[in-house]
Amino acid sequence: MLLLTLGLLLFALLHLSPNLWPAPRAMLCKRLGESRYKGLFSLGVLFACALIFAGWRASAPLPLYTPPPWGWPAAMGMLPLGIWLICGSFGPTHLRQWLRHPQLLGVLLWAMAHLLVNHEGRALLLFGTLALWSLLTLVLILRRDGWHSPPSRADWRADLVSLVTAILLVSGLLLGGHQWLTGMALQLH
Repeated sequence: MLLLTLGLLLFALLHLSPNLWPAPRAMLCKRLGESRYKGLFSLGVLFACALIFAGWRASAPLPLYTPPPWGWPAAMGMLPLGIWLICGSFGPTHLRQWLRHPQLLGVLLWAMAHLLVNHEGRALLLFGTLALWSLLTLVLILRRDGWHSPPSRADWRADLVSLVTAILLVSGLLLGGHQWLTGMALQLH
């Protein structure tokens, strides 16, 4: 689980650093330029994700707890909603107009839903860390910027694209994409 832990730490620290340490970020942006900074940040995130995937596949699935009997139906409602919130965070959607940060809310729902149905140590580490990271980041953003997001011009076409994208992603996961991506088949009860 070392690779998984290292990947999660790197992922969380990279994403938390702009909120926790804004001065060093500003200095790096000034020194490297915005484009190079974003490029290095993206490479760091890709490396963290590679560590997370490799760590997940290398970790043994050791059961830690018994999921609640209501966990599976709750997760089946939370997961598509979380994916839709994540998809709705891109482009000028109404979700971005109505919610402060739909992507972080989507990750939080997605991670918590996985915790309701997975009982392994590696799942607790992965999804627990991502749930805590998204909640902490959301709190930091709200503390920094407040509850109200700047008004944006929402476009119903962007909403339609995000909804169709979410439906396609959920369908792809149900039709074998989850097994291909994670090595674990979805268990539809």
